Amino acid sequence: MNFYSYQYLVEHNNEPNFLFIIGIVILAVAIFITSLLYFRNRSNNKYRDLLIIFAFGIILFIGINYNNYEQQLDISNKTNQTLELMRSVAKEKKLSTKNLYSNSSSLTEGMLIKSGNDIYRVSFDNNQGSYTLTRASVISSQSIQLIKK
Repeated sequence: MNFYSYQYLVEHNNEPNFLFIIGIVILAVAIFITSLLYFRNRSNNKYRDLLIIFAFGIILFIGINYNNYEQQLDISNKTNQTLELMRSVAKEKKLSTKNLYSNSSSLTEGMLIKSGNDIYRVSFDNNQGSYTLTRASVISSQSIQLIKK
C-alpha cells in the first residue's frame, strides 16, 4: 500500500504537460519560419501550402490535447482537495504537513491518512464538507510504502 507525502502531492500537482508545450512551440516555430519564407517568395506556392499544413497541424494538436488538459485540471482539483484535507488534519492534530501521508490523491470515502505510527480512516458527509477521522490498523505494516518525493 502506497502512502504519498504532502510534499509529493504538491510537487506532482504543479507539473505542467511539457510534451504539449514542446509540441506547440515546435509547430509555432514551423509556422513562423514558413510564413517568413512565404512572404519572401510569394510566387512559390509550396511555402503557402506548408503554412496551411502547419496551421491545421497546430489546430489539430490543440484540439486533441484539449481533452487531456481538461482531465489534468480535474486531477489537479481533486489533488487540491486532498491537500486541503491534509492541512485540516495537520491543524486538528497539531502536526506539521511534512509528517502526513495519504493513500489517495483524491478525496474518497475510506481513504487513509498516516501520521507517524498512527493511521486514520477518513469518512465524509454527503457533500464532503466535513470529515470524521477514525483510527485504523493495517494488517501488515510491511506492505506500507512511503513515497516522499
